[in-house]
Amino acid sequence: MKFGRYQIKQRLGSGGMASVYLAYDPRFEREVAIKVLPPVLLANSKLRQRFQREARAIAQLEHSAIVPVYDIGQEGGQPYLVMRSMRGGALHERIAYSPLALEEAVNITTRIAAALSVAHQRGLIHRDIKPSNILFDDHDEVYLADFG
Repeated sequence: MKFGRYQIKQRLGSGGMASVYLAYDPRFEREVAIKVLPPVLLANSKLRQRFQREARAIAQLEHSAIVPVYDIGQEGGQPYLVMRSMRGGALHERIAYSPLALEEAVNITTRIAAALSVAHQRGLIHRDIKPSNILFDDHDEVYLADFG
């Protein structure tokens, strides 16, 4: 399966409004994450507009703790958003079996608060802060995702 130039490798998960896939970008020879509005929701114009608003808003945000957006597009009328692949997993996986050390919790909170501050300065409210939307890259840096 493909979206634009991106080759879908596997499904990573889904939420209330979209599914996320791990994909390969042959142009830059790297893995990316693609957030796709499912076909069953395409007829809902409000959800489609909300997805497109989210894509544009996130693409305009620049902060070291917000998952960067690389591309937005449509394939067969299905909108998608291409982001950095976060290989380090989500916070909910880290806290499932044991609590965080105080220093790690403070680091995560500080970075996420700084990201939210930037978003709020631009008039954006996250609306869904939870451990599954706090992600880690392969260098263990923390990022905020999913502004939907």
